[in-house]
Amino acid sequence: MKKIAIVLLFFIAVNVHAQSIFSDNGHPEHFIIGAVVGGATSYFVYKKTNNKFKAWIIGAATAATIGYLKEVVDPKWFNGERSADDFKYSVFGGVIGASIVIPLKRRKPKETPNITMAFNGEFDSIY
Repeated sequence: MKKIAIVLLFFIAVNVHAQSIFSDNGHPEHFIIGAVVGGATSYFVYKKTNNKFKAWIIGAATAATIGYLKEVVDPKWFNGERSADDFKYSVFGGVIGASIVIPLKRRKPKETPNITMAFNGEFDSIY
């Protein structure tokens, strides 16, 4: 609990602006955030569903949605202006990041013992 309070106080105390860190136009930041969001989302969806295509679509769509929402609130919350290029870089990063699920191996479903066969006496006929 103490660590959570310290982290929350840190985020409250830090003065956050929508200024770019790496470049003047901010495109690398949008690409990186899109890739992280798309990759993390697609990884967790893949672990839950074991479906690569569904995980890729949901990861890319999540990154696109977050990029769009950031551009919608940019003029109001961050004193910036909306930029179609920022949105494009967020979506591009999300598509690349969501592709993390393509090389992952498929999980094998757990094999469960056939309980009905054991209770019906069919198990004895095997031996």
